Amino acid sequence: MIAQGGKGGTGNLKRKDIRDPMPGTKGEEMEYELRLKMIADVGFIGFPNAGKSTLLAAITRAFPKIAPYPFTTLRPYLGLTKFVDES
Repeated sequence: MIAQGGKGGTGNLKRKDIRDPMPGTKGEEMEYELRLKMIADVGFIGFPNAGKSTLLAAITRAFPKIAPYPFTTLRPYLGLTKFVDES
């Protein structure tokens, strides 16, 4: 944990008898500098059932779970392929 979050307030749904909701408390604020290491050259982002896992399996040796329903892939998959630059 980097910074402690604040305590949530109670909104109108929990306090229907009172017109004004109780505000929560503010969490800690901190500044950090993050240095990220590149772990991938390409990533696929898209809507559910868009064919991302099918494309990954077709062009790499990865074996992600492929099914006809949304949110099949629950964790990232890594696929490797050879690239020849002929320029």
